[in-house]
Amino acid sequence: MTSLNYLILALILVLSLSGCSKKGLTLKIGDEDVLALGSIEACNFVQNSQGVRVSWKSSTPINFLINANIPTKYDATINHAASIWNTYLNKNLIRVYRDNSITNNAGDDKYNIIYFFNTWPADQSMEQARTIIRWDLSKLRDADIKVNAANFSFYIDGESGIDGQISLLSLMVHEMGHAVGLKHISDGASVMQTHLASNTERAIPTPTDLDSLGCEY
Repeated sequence: MTSLNYLILALILVLSLSGCSKKGLTLKIGDEDVLALGSIEACNFVQNSQGVRVSWKSSTPINFLINANIPTKYDATINHAASIWNTYLNKNLIRVYRDNSITNNAGDDKYNIIYFFNTWPADQSMEQARTIIRWDLSKLRDADIKVNAANFSFYIDGESGIDGQISLLSLMVHEMGHAVGLKHISDGASVMQTHLASNTERAIPTPTDLDSLGCEY
């Protein structure tokens, strides 16, 4: 067999075509969708420059670490947010652990960390939180959830919001949605709406949210 034949055989082993009604037809390298061949539904996911959805693919469950700067009283609510996605998707998608040894700043370090920030850019003071995701070809490798504790206060499970507080459960469900690849949508009931009003509960994924996740998970 010539070297060219070996190369072609190797490419056949590495590259595969995948297609279904939600994925469209994609060219894959291992676990990653590299190129969309024809139309591919966005399914409310972030897409790369090739129009391919970015997600964790088969690398689930996704492990998140609670940073030491978050008071422990918030742990149960953060874990509850993860369990909501897991329960409604009927899949072990997200796991959350506290790790007080983690001192990393949010960055591309392959640690998925949840932080409270007590300083926040003045020109972005209305931003309740920010989730930063990073990917290779189309597979996520890192996600950090930064919560704006400088300009907002939060109420947790078992409490009622007062004085304009934000539901931490609803906020974390939303940000975890971003962390698995979802983007903002305008659906009035979706947990992925852009803005969460104070003293508002919006923590239950809608059929639209779940159908979107079903495109990748």
